[in-house]
Amino acid sequence: MKEPDIVLVGTGNVATHLARALRHRLIAVCSRTPEHARDLAETVGVGQWGALADVRTYSPSIIIVSVADNAIDSLVAAIGKDERQPLVLHTSGSVPKERLEPISRRTGVLYPLQTFSRQTDVDMSKVPFFTEAAFAEDYAAIDSLAQEISGICHHADASQRRKLHIAGVFSSNFIVEMLYITQKVLGTESYPLDTVRPLVEATVAKVFEVGPYGALTGPAVRGDKAVMEAQSNALEDDEKAIYDLVSNYIIKTHDVRLK
Repeated sequence: MKEPDIVLVGTGNVATHLARALRHRLIAVCSRTPEHARDLAETVGVGQWGALADVRTYSPSIIIVSVADNAIDSLVAAIGKDERQPLVLHTSGSVPKERLEPISRRTGVLYPLQTFSRQTDVDMSKVPFFTEAAFAEDYAAIDSLAQEISGICHHADASQRRKLHIAGVFSSNFIVEMLYITQKVLGTESYPLDTVRPLVEATVAKVFEVGPYGALTGPAVRGDKAVMEAQSNALEDDEKAIYDLVSNYIIKTHDVRLK
């Protein structure tokens, strides 16, 4: 087992899961709010925590900045330049690694393609990680770090990560919002969301068996104009707009003739 050599910056959803997975490698947890850093450090059994100004004082070999995209620049500025030039990584799918250069020239990315919540367990061994390094010689360290957590590690530059992140939005965030609409529709008749659990589970299984194009069923792909109009008219304005937009997209991509 490697000696502790990492300072983790951040205490949010992604940082919490990384802290659990990498606790044996962590020297300290640091945050803009030291109390939050202390709470996470104590939860995972790391003995040190601090503010952003403390990051360099721990002399880490690796700094992982795991915070919201819009907080990266201000946190990097607060940490400041580290003359030792440690390897500095972020965990974002949308931010170029160059945004870390005010700390060190040795920058990189450790991006997990997964949805994270503090309260929900994730099997980190199944999470795909996508890595990037400013210098070829640093790939080994970043890939090794990813492989300590998961058996799935790929290289991805900034352009590739943007597409991965978009794919994640469609395959996770948008699906969750569709299920929120589903919950609202079911709720009008006092049915719980669990009513559609077997349908959702069977649909996801079929998609990964035959592919999304072949798995699609329903009135839009059948071209059933009467059913679509009736369902659309039964919805409130916002949900109606979404229903119509997605139905029209299905009609276009599947070259459907309305009946």
